[in-house]
Amino acid sequence: MAINHTKIYTYVPNLIGFGRVLCSLIAFFIYDTNPGIFLVLYTTSFLLDALDGEAARRFNQTSRFGAVLDMVTDRFSTAALVTLLSHLYPNKPCIMGFIMLNILDFVSHWVRMYSSMVNNVTSHKNTSVMTNPLLRVYYGNRTVMGVLCLGNELFYIWLYALYFYHFSTLIQTLAWILLIPTWGAKQLMNVIQLYDSAESIVKWEYENDPHHKSK
Repeated sequence: MAINHTKIYTYVPNLIGFGRVLCSLIAFFIYDTNPGIFLVLYTTSFLLDALDGEAARRFNQTSRFGAVLDMVTDRFSTAALVTLLSHLYPNKPCIMGFIMLNILDFVSHWVRMYSSMVNNVTSHKNTSVMTNPLLRVYYGNRTVMGVLCLGNELFYIWLYALYFYHFSTLIQTLAWILLIPTWGAKQLMNVIQLYDSAESIVKWEYENDPHHKSK
């Protein structure tokens, strides 16, 4: 009997993932004409990220496709928002800063995914091949990862909102105090992730390729 593999697309967490994609894409099309709707749609897409994981566990519908969908949606959504910010704040230091942030985010997660693949682990969040203790805490503790990811996204959302809306000095001060540390910590984790993943790949290659051992 043939197995209908397409049912994986209709898993509840994957349907939520498709909804996230739709919210993000619509938001990006109206970023300059409807900032209020943009904020609602983008924030909804981000918050649904927590819901799809919970749905996967509750309905026992985890899948590698779902993990890829989740990762891809996270990456393109954040990258697109950072790219939009480079248009809203078009001075050279800001543009270069946003470019570097996009590069760091993409490269660190891509290398993490490749490291997971060569080490034959099913998720990039698997801590078994991670050597850095901070990275293990980050991926091993949902609260820590949730706070840093939330702070990172809210930092970019705040920059977007700050361009279109006026906020009092008090609110701006509180926002910077709350968001800069978590955003900075997330960038640090990206750097650590990049290094740890590269080390994991090099170690695997050395241990599994006789050509390198002989040198």
